[in-house]
Amino acid sequence: MTYLKDLTLVAKEASLKNNPLAKAKAKLLTNLNTQLQAAQAMVNGETFTVPKMKTVEENGQKTRKEVQALVRKWYWRDSEGNVRFAVRVSNKVLEVQKGKTDFVVGDDKELPNLVEQLINAVKAGEFDAQIKSRVEAK
Repeated sequence: MTYLKDLTLVAKEASLKNNPLAKAKAKLLTNLNTQLQAAQAMVNGETFTVPKMKTVEENGQKTRKEVQALVRKWYWRDSEGNVRFAVRVSNKVLEVQKGKTDFVVGDDKELPNLVEQLINAVKAGEFDAQIKSRVEAK
């Protein structure tokens, strides 16, 4: 009796270390999902935090402790009261089109929808050229 014939076998997946574009896209998708959670919390009137490890000193000894930290939001309210959102890659604002970096959302409740659309656009490869130029400029 063979056990291996029922299993699916594939070739080794390429490492992200060798592909900076794929690594940057994966990091961007992770960050956009965090921004989506923060946007949904903002719409619901809640505060969004993530767990982080921090070194604290207690009784003369340093220990690692999990604390709740606020997330740096990629959205803000402009002078006209509209919510704006800017995509960040390598901690720099991504220029989506020549001279244009911000997406404008009229109503707060539309922000999660915008972030979901941006996630789908990254998955579809619509930001590949901009991400590649940002990674190469690093």
